[in-house]
Amino acid sequence: MSILKCSISECKEKAIQTVKISFKENRSLCKKHYILFKNKDEKHIPTFSKASKF
Repeated sequence: MSILKCSISECKEKAIQTVKISFKENRSLCKKHYILFKNKDEKHIPTFSKASKF
């Protein structure tokens, strides 16, 4: 049984999940890249703070 590697070229980790990227393309992703892919549509609200008085 062969161990699948992450499809991201710079990554050498073991793949844990295969995801559908487009109509024809599937990718095998490691845990780190799978979490990034899973949260790609999450909206992040910026946090603003007042500048300090000098």
